[in-house]
Amino acid sequence: MNGLSATGLPWLIVAAVALLAAVVLALVGLAHGSAVAGSRYRSRFTADVGRRLNDLLLFVDAQRLFRWNLLLAVLVMLVIRLLTGSWLLMATAVVGLAMLPNLVLVRLARQRRLRFAGQLPDALMLVAAAIRAGASLPLALRQMSQEMAAPCGQEFELMLREQRLGVTLDDALGSLERRMRGDDLRLFTAAIRIAGDSGGNLAETLERLADSIRRKITVEGKIRALTAQGRLQGWIMTLLPPAVAAALFAIEPEAMEPLIATWQGWIVCGVIAVLELAGLLFIRRIMDIDI
Repeated sequence: MNGLSATGLPWLIVAAVALLAAVVLALVGLAHGSAVAGSRYRSRFTADVGRRLNDLLLFVDAQRLFRWNLLLAVLVMLVIRLLTGSWLLMATAVVGLAMLPNLVLVRLARQRRLRFAGQLPDALMLVAAAIRAGASLPLALRQMSQEMAAPCGQEFELMLREQRLGVTLDDALGSLERRMRGDDLRLFTAAIRIAGDSGGNLAETLERLADSIRRKITVEGKIRALTAQGRLQGWIMTLLPPAVAAALFAIEPEAMEPLIATWQGWIVCGVIAVLELAGLLFIRRIMDIDI
């Protein structure tokens, strides 16, 4: 026993030290990898969200928004852990909260573009009236931007500011098209470019274009009204399975526990989520009628 301890003890110490060093190196590498991945995600998050905020003319610090989103994710994870203890729900919540800022900003951008498209006919009529009264195109655009409410007035004011800083009219119109992304706006910018290159009665062109856009908006409103029931049915069919699952979890938690506590249940939940999303996208695609 003494001989074994005399010869084996140094090797045990060496093995323990080597094992401890390997664990420490693994933890350091994991921490470094997590830090690098977190830094990349943070930079990508702030760049993407910052660009969307700038397009929406919202003066919010992207770094602060990232910190608030991270804090919210930690709080939601703690609440889910205390209430259910499900790692699947925690992971789902983290993924959803990571996507939430971009989804909200995309929604806000879409609503802003819809409001801009609704204001565009009135803006064109104001520009056409100013041109008929003898004003130049920059002066007509400036008067229109002062009289129109947001977002139309803000966007054209930003375009005029870019021109005052030395940006050409064509580049300023291109920036406006990139932010608003509307076919009607492209027709307006094309009319201005054509009038600048070859001349013509720009006021009459803008009046006809405004009338066409109004007619198109009227038809689109009728289409949205006729397809509202189909869109509502799509949302109901999408939200019905999660609502039924929540009710069953409240009524029979023991019977529903394998659905979130086993890998087979996770697979079933994943398949259901994919099918639900595919069904919602198909229904929205069918109801999305473009004219």
